[in-house]
Amino acid sequence: MSSELGFSADSLPMMTVHTQNSGYIDQLRDSLNKKISLAELNENGTHIHTWKTVIGRNVNRQEIITGSGQLFETVGKLKIQFSNDGQLIRIQSHPENLNPTFIKGDSLQAIAEKLAGSTFGYNLGNYEMVADPFSDSAFSLQEVQSAGGVLNERENQSLEISWKRKAGVSKGPKNLLLRLEPVVREFDNEDGFRTEFGFSIHSFVAKDEYEPEDLGLTESTDQDEIAWFYYTYFISLFILAVFIFSVGIRNIFKGKVEWKRALFMFGFITVALFCWRTIYFIYTYNPFLGNAAYFGMVVNNLLFAVIIGLYAALAYISWEALARSQQQKQVDIIDALWQRKFFVSETGAGLVHGFAMGGIAIGIFSVLTYFMGEYLIQSDSQFGFAEASITPKILTLNISAWVTTWLVCIAQIGFVYSIFNQWLKRKWLVGLLSILCVTCFITVLGRLIGTSGEVYEEVLLYFGLAIIFIYTIREFGLLTVITGWWFFAVFFMIQPYWNSPSIEVAYVGWIQVFLMAGPLVYGFLAYRYGVSVSEAGDYIPEYEERIAKHLRVEKEIEIARESQYKLMPLQPPKIDGIDVYGFFLPSFEVGGDYFDYVMSDDENGNPAALTMAVVDVSGKAMRAAMPAVFTSGLLLSRMKENMPADILTKVSEPIFARTDKRTFITCLLARYDLQSKKMSIANAGHCRPILKRNGVAEFIHTPDPKYPLGLKPEVIYKAQEFTLKKGDFFLMYSDGLPEAENKKGARFGFEEVPRLIEQIDTENLSAQEIAQEIKRTVQKFSNYQLVDDTTIICLKV
Repeated sequence: MSSELGFSADSLPMMTVHTQNSGYIDQLRDSLNKKISLAELNENGTHIHTWKTVIGRNVNRQEIITGSGQLFETVGKLKIQFSNDGQLIRIQSHPENLNPTFIKGDSLQAIAEKLAGSTFGYNLGNYEMVADPFSDSAFSLQEVQSAGGVLNERENQSLEISWKRKAGVSKGPKNLLLRLEPVVREFDNEDGFRTEFGFSIHSFVAKDEYEPEDLGLTESTDQDEIAWFYYTYFISLFILAVFIFSVGIRNIFKGKVEWKRALFMFGFITVALFCWRTIYFIYTYNPFLGNAAYFGMVVNNLLFAVIIGLYAALAYISWEALARSQQQKQVDIIDALWQRKFFVSETGAGLVHGFAMGGIAIGIFSVLTYFMGEYLIQSDSQFGFAEASITPKILTLNISAWVTTWLVCIAQIGFVYSIFNQWLKRKWLVGLLSILCVTCFITVLGRLIGTSGEVYEEVLLYFGLAIIFIYTIREFGLLTVITGWWFFAVFFMIQPYWNSPSIEVAYVGWIQVFLMAGPLVYGFLAYRYGVSVSEAGDYIPEYEERIAKHLRVEKEIEIARESQYKLMPLQPPKIDGIDVYGFFLPSFEVGGDYFDYVMSDDENGNPAALTMAVVDVSGKAMRAAMPAVFTSGLLLSRMKENMPADILTKVSEPIFARTDKRTFITCLLARYDLQSKKMSIANAGHCRPILKRNGVAEFIHTPDPKYPLGLKPEVIYKAQEFTLKKGDFFLMYSDGLPEAENKKGARFGFEEVPRLIEQIDTENLSAQEIAQEIKRTVQKFSNYQLVDDTTIICLKV
């Protein structure tokens, strides 16, 4: 159209934004005294949403522009509005900046009819002229030579031409109003001097009966309501941010942080927000910006994105620490997702439930809006409905949806529910306060749609959403909340594209529907065919192990603990043909268990036999540690030379003499001869060892007597001998393993130890890996609260 108006659009900077004229709808309803549906207004072609283009001067502004209104007032030449189907409905020229339009000719009537008819696309046969402005078509032109050879002097009064729709015609706007200004342009160049006569467009308006000339002035200007909204916005943001930052930093100082997760959250939100805002500015204000303003825009967007990214990371840190301590549902599923274990049955169930809850939210939100007689307004950002002005809509729409979803669900729902759940014991009170706070936060923070209703009506709408999502996080978990909110948000974000007759617009809705269907289909497949989250592998945060261990450090002396550990082997012996590894896990800082393995050499100095010992002293902590130290010395002095039965027989008397009547010591000794491959075992009241052969683990029965050391002064112990084969696995352990207790007080059980060994891949794992697997199992079962010392020696042949 620009070429017909006398200028080139390529030579001038311009921006285009989509506007929603909600004030015009309110004005229509007030004028007609009835509630008009938006569908009816759209069918009648009412301009309830339009496209606004600002064409400006070629200047490089060095300050950031905050809106299209400011842009037009400062550097604008023309402001042009189109209806949603592309029909031109408004033109307004700037009163001071040079008007770029110029239509050559000296016939005002011909120019006016050409503009309104062929250029603007109105059928003037359906209109009649209100008055004849062409009776005196002469007009005076003042010629003033400018430095550039161009004269453009406007008359004090513009020429006005208006039409009204004929009776019986129902299509098209009711009135057309065109204002032209006479213009003369003089050119003095190498081709000679010439003068061109014509007109420039001062303004054009195509409107209906109740439609104002400037649609932008119909927006709501209730200053009290606007002030209330912004006060509530900033107060809510401040309160939520203070709690999130305080709780998040507190958890950082406590060490309750999964840094990889927190850094990922920070990086994702920062990059996504920066990209979205930068893309928006590139497609809107960028043509008007100079280098300084462009740099300022980039820095401003980056700082904003970094702050929101830090807010998101601390919100996640706070939620995860609270949710894990409260054992909220789906925490293990989120752990599996972080570990890139996606095809999990529980994950699929969470996604499917999320779509169901999102559908319920959409239904309730829509029903409440309908019965209130209100309508929804797109609002995807602080700029209003900005998505329409961006070219890569599929990219930015999903960036906006995911960023908003994560911020709302983690901070405004997950954190709020978790903090109340931490403070309060009564579940009904937790739910009520969570619903009230979430209602406030999602009404003013992070919503992607607005409404035409009063403040109390919006609160009621989001109150319904808060009930749904607080119930969801309580009954299902955060994954389902995130899925439901994302589905809810994207459903409304694609509505402007869904029914468009233009394929260039409608494809956005169709592609997004396909993208929305992806997680749902994946959820069904994962739920049906995925592995259980328990089979996928349990995740234990490193900081939980560290904290659980440090909580029990109170009164034990560190030097005693160090001394006890020094008595045990730091590294297992390296012997061809066997793999051995042991560990000692005390229930207190020091304990009464002890283990050792000693190599015996033949006359040539080559390894001949391996003797292993596991000792368990009655009692706990320091009271058991000292007898354990005493016993370790007696055993170590004989383990290289003597057989297990002889060792126990010889140390029985000194242990009885040096310990009190309340103390007794169980001990299991095993000696493996490398040449003959025979194993000799002697047992002084200790747990029966286990032999796994051909995938079957069984207890090894040792001969009587099995009296613990310290009960009698003299006991003649006997040994059990058998031959080990290649692939055999031999386990010695203390009673801390079978007697481990969970939160309900149930013990792991002696009979479960062989079953545990059968479940472990002892053929492919090393002795150390097997021992660590046993360690993780007993720690998880007892929730890191061991009731007794646990000692293990694993031997593979």
